[in-house]
Amino acid sequence: MFSTIIEQIVNGIVTGSVYAIVAVGMTMIFGVLRAINFAHGEYYMLGTFGAWFAVDYLGLSYEASIIVGVLSTIVVAYVVGRLVMQRMVGAPAEAGVLATLGIALVLQNTVILVFGGGYKFFSGGYIEPLSILGFSLAGQRILILVVCLPVFIGLEFMVTYSRMGKSMRAVSQNVECCEVVGIDVPKVVLHTFILGAALAALSGVLTAPVNVSVYGGMGELITFKTLPIIIMGGLGNVRGTFVAAMILGIAESLVATYVGLQFRDTVGFATLILMLMWRPYGLFSTQARF
Repeated sequence: MFSTIIEQIVNGIVTGSVYAIVAVGMTMIFGVLRAINFAHGEYYMLGTFGAWFAVDYLGLSYEASIIVGVLSTIVVAYVVGRLVMQRMVGAPAEAGVLATLGIALVLQNTVILVFGGGYKFFSGGYIEPLSILGFSLAGQRILILVVCLPVFIGLEFMVTYSRMGKSMRAVSQNVECCEVVGIDVPKVVLHTFILGAALAALSGVLTAPVNVSVYGGMGELITFKTLPIIIMGGLGNVRGTFVAAMILGIAESLVATYVGLQFRDTVGFATLILMLMWRPYGLFSTQARF
């Protein structure tokens, strides 16, 4: 029984790593726009479909499909960022909600129109099991773990030491002061939005071999999974988001094993309700943005 618990905790950490990569992009976008991006899961979906198209139609390797999936999502995010997200600077929160919901519907239905609404089999990735310390894990799950930590370390260094990272932190604290001192706020918003979308796409490409199938509506569930994570971690708090994603991933894995697989998706929604009732500002300080 002990080995089963450890195995499920490891699986939960893998799931949490996927959630963390997606959720950190959403929380960074919230930090600069003060609006939740309800279309965030669609960039996860776009990255997955980009990789699937590269593998099935272009005949590229899985490694190359990762680049295709992320780059294609970056292109879409750039267009959306220029046309919509930059105009959300200083806009009411309601405008951001409506705009991102509209974007989600457009992106989702465009993919369904182009590729069809059925499930597609993703044939790439490293699905062969590997034995590590007596535990068997698919190579793809190990890859997710290997990628997650450098991504967060890189984000930490970027946000802390780079010029763009400092601008992002400044915009998240006071937009008006940034405009006074000459910071190009729309440019910072655009770059943050593209970075968040790219991270979501990367997560989608990494999990596609584990999910096996891809479909046009797969982004919705990811969006709803990331909402309790960023609320639990504290809106705009990157470190809190990472910890919250790990907590949710482990909790889902244990619930699926010992309670029932059908209850797995309820964990996130139950967490969201409890957090809104008990501690709506999250487990971590809302002052620690980025």
